[in-house]
Amino acid sequence: MSLVGVLLFTLIVVAGVFWIAHIRSGHSSELNRLEKHKRKLAEKRPLELEEDIFAQQRDDYLARLLSQAGLEARYDSMKTQWICWAVGTGVGLMALALIAGAPELGFLGLILGVPAGAAGFIMYVQQLAKRRQNKMTEQLPQVLETMCSSLKAGSPVMETFKMLAETAPEPIRSEFKRTLVSLQLGKSFRECMSEMANRIRTPDFKLLAQAIFISQDVGANLADVVATIAEAIRERFKLRDFMNSLTAQGKATAVFIGFLPYGITGATYLMSPSYMIPFFNHPIARLIFIALVIWEFIGFYILIKMTTFEV
Repeated sequence: MSLVGVLLFTLIVVAGVFWIAHIRSGHSSELNRLEKHKRKLAEKRPLELEEDIFAQQRDDYLARLLSQAGLEARYDSMKTQWICWAVGTGVGLMALALIAGAPELGFLGLILGVPAGAAGFIMYVQQLAKRRQNKMTEQLPQVLETMCSSLKAGSPVMETFKMLAETAPEPIRSEFKRTLVSLQLGKSFRECMSEMANRIRTPDFKLLAQAIFISQDVGANLADVVATIAEAIRERFKLRDFMNSLTAQGKATAVFIGFLPYGITGATYLMSPSYMIPFFNHPIARLIFIALVIWEFIGFYILIKMTTFEV
């Protein structure tokens, strides 16, 4: 009986070993197949990376802002300037507080100066972008007239874009050139137009892009649509100039009211320094003065916004 038990146990162990080996061999072949597939994918991956030349495009806020300002090629240098501007402003304000004999404001100047310098640089780039956007908006009716004439003559949209990339004025010509280069590198026309509309952030050009998309989908008369958009832009320019003439006095009043406290403070200091020096020598008074300057800037910004209308 004991011999039968030993033989039975031995058979069970041998069968289990063979079963485990069989299962392992099956998984081993599957693992080998997956490993070969992984090696093949690794061999193809460099080619895919070379073909996907748009995968590394930057899409952060600074990159989008620089693309609107036409400075996307200087991304690295502009980012370095942004950091230097922020740090330099903080260190400058701290040094100014130490030179002025107010060491208690040195740390506050450093803390407030870094974000103020970063925000100031962003505002500077925003002004560059806004100036460029306004210039392209002014050029858009002329560009649309040229496009309308070319489309009525029977030229396709691609040939029209190529002509505008050669004859349109700057800076809108560079945008058409960039779109043509993207098309030649393999991007779809709809994607290129969407990116161009994001760089030329005007509702008129977005309307033009939508009109081109609809024309490609349903076959509308694109020349008439472009002519209608050009006429709408001209009417909008007339309305904008009319609104600017109506709000010119309000803007002048806002500027006068905004700078009046600084003018009075400076004139009082020049005419009677002994009246102002005790105020500036008191540490709490300095903090109050900084708070008043910030509050005055906020009020000036609100006044400008109240007299500015987007048309």
